[in-house]
Amino acid sequence: MKLLSVNVSLPKEISFKGKTVRTGIFKEPVEGRVGVKTLNLEGDGQADLLGHGGPFRAVYVYSFDHYAYWEGELGRSDFTFGQFGENLTVEGMLDEDVHVGDIFRIGTVLFQVTQPRVPCYKLAIKMGIEGFYSQILASGRLGFYFRVLQEGEVGAGDVIERTQVDPIGMPILEVNKLMYFDKDNLDGARNSLRVEALSPGWRTTFEGRLAKAELSTGIQEKLRTFVVDRKVAESDTITSFYLLPEDGKPLARFLPGQFLPLKLDIAGQYKPVLRTYSLSDSPNRDYYRLTIKREPAPPDRPDLYPGVSSNYFHDEVEPGSKLLAKSPRGKFFLDAQAETPVVLLSAGVGLTPLISMLNAIVEVGTNRPLWFIHGSRNGREHVMGAHVRQVAEKNSNVRIHIRYSRPSSEDTVGRDYDEAGYVDIDLVKRLVPSQDVDFYLCGPTPFMKSLFEGLLAWGVSETRIHYEFFGPASALKERAKVASAKRVAEVAECCQEIEVSFSKSSVKANWNPSFESILDLAEANGLSPDYSCRSGICHTCICELEEGEVEYVLEPLELPDEGSVLICCSKPKTNVVVGI
Repeated sequence: MKLLSVNVSLPKEISFKGKTVRTGIFKEPVEGRVGVKTLNLEGDGQADLLGHGGPFRAVYVYSFDHYAYWEGELGRSDFTFGQFGENLTVEGMLDEDVHVGDIFRIGTVLFQVTQPRVPCYKLAIKMGIEGFYSQILASGRLGFYFRVLQEGEVGAGDVIERTQVDPIGMPILEVNKLMYFDKDNLDGARNSLRVEALSPGWRTTFEGRLAKAELSTGIQEKLRTFVVDRKVAESDTITSFYLLPEDGKPLARFLPGQFLPLKLDIAGQYKPVLRTYSLSDSPNRDYYRLTIKREPAPPDRPDLYPGVSSNYFHDEVEPGSKLLAKSPRGKFFLDAQAETPVVLLSAGVGLTPLISMLNAIVEVGTNRPLWFIHGSRNGREHVMGAHVRQVAEKNSNVRIHIRYSRPSSEDTVGRDYDEAGYVDIDLVKRLVPSQDVDFYLCGPTPFMKSLFEGLLAWGVSETRIHYEFFGPASALKERAKVASAKRVAEVAECCQEIEVSFSKSSVKANWNPSFESILDLAEANGLSPDYSCRSGICHTCICELEEGEVEYVLEPLELPDEGSVLICCSKPKTNVVVGI
């Protein structure tokens, strides 16, 4: 294997179909040694940092062995190095022989393969062939991306040495087929997730595909009637409700951590009340369990009404009561089959989705390391504590730690709680040996904000911090930081020609099918619109739809008025203008 050419270019603007397009695809060969940094080669740049670039797509590689095929296929002989937008034109590195996770040394640089190439319309512009991105995709001759494990220099003529073959052994060609052509191959998707080096974008896509297959719920779904089978007081303020389907048919599956959307007819309310409550037990049950805290009026504002839906449940919902709901949903969930160490962090009634996660993990029988860290005021408000301790006693991989902020004289250390105080980042750093775990958070706003910021400061990647938070995101993160780098990391495909304009911000962006919603696209372009549920329930994200058409990828519990759009669960059908 040999490096034939090093090719770079900085982004430039070109005219395409009457509009200006900025692109860095016009790579040109350079002579001599070229420095390689974590994000790219010296003298190189990417225009679209959503579909290209970043540490997992730092360097694009294409084999010269494919050139002859394309010359014959297209009847051309005008190709030069860098023809396909590659940084490194190589010899002897075919897509069927190179695996995701393989490590190569070229010159003084150590590279690792992370994913196949993602072709887009800009490649068609470069080739001068309409739709060429579909043609190269179908051919399987895509090339692949490197991330840089060790910086250094490379130059034409360098020998390429494969220093390590990934133990899973999934060739680029196979991973590409799974992504674009064999989407129903769930076993293949699971196998791809075993490849530790797989880029976050592709990993997220495969995880989402498995999650959707697990649920298999249609978009146009009718409300279903549930009957309350049991009502169990868990504490002075928290009660569990066990729901059974009135029609006797099987329950819709859910993933541990998801919530149940409810449409409640409450006396005195001028329209139905839409609420979501986390499911607090394992998915492997013949009931749905909701564990709900009675919410009084705020202590400093006794003139305000107490929580409408929570008090309705506590005061009026009894065994035999009927409730309307849709299938569980929500993007806060955990894969119980995974093996990555996990930390479940909660406070107050925020433990409900994490109990579901805990129960699901132990039922799988895995040895996955798990820390369950919870904070409550005292034993009168702490719920399911005995259950959690029983789980820890029966499963050596489960470690628990409970803190009470105001323990009473009736509470005993070692039985009810482990120490006094609040759950904070110092406690987490003391109990958890590494940042290399997945963190799941749920609780009141101060708790969430403190832990979220503390984990980031500790060096935990935001892509590993998962949270359930029912309130505008700006309450959790600084407004300028609401747009998450996590959204960019999830991109697995390149942009399409559909354009989304955010009128109030003067930002325009091409739609990227890797994103599930217009909200995702807005965040990836640095905007910070409010949102909460990200599931079409709460209407926090509602915006004016000034032009164009959208479609809902997840049916809202209640559609917005005409001329408005819920950006958290919609994507554009045409060019659209949104009032953000």
